[in-house]
Amino acid sequence: MPSERCLSVQEMLTGQRLCQSSSHNDAVLAALNQQRSDGILCDITLIAEEQKFHAHKAVLAACSDYFRAMFSLCMVESEADEVNLHGVTSLGLKQALDFAYTGQILLEPGVIQDVLAAGSHLQLLELLSLCSHYLIQVL
Repeated sequence: MPSERCLSVQEMLTGQRLCQSSSHNDAVLAALNQQRSDGILCDITLIAEEQKFHAHKAVLAACSDYFRAMFSLCMVESEADEVNLHGVTSLGLKQALDFAYTGQILLEPGVIQDVLAAGSHLQLLELLSLCSHYLIQVL
């Protein structure tokens, strides 16, 4: 439900008002995650330990400098349909992708090392920050 506020003088004079949905961002990301789950409209397949993961280049590039460079700097991978990722486990990649599409991650001792390695390799700074906070709380 939108919150009410008083109009500024500028808004009263011009009739302009910036209106914003509080659910749009989450709804778009959820729809992209559903597309990823369904394997539709994905434009890249990432491979780690012979396991394949479908994704959207735009989503990956939006949250990772690693993927932004990979897909936009005329690298061989920018035109590829599949990219093999070395140095990342399939568990770490799955967790990293789930985070990229939801902003959430369930961290536990059994996965933290794989998630940290994937987050570091893929330059997912927000994920690394969450891992760091988790380790500080657990240790």
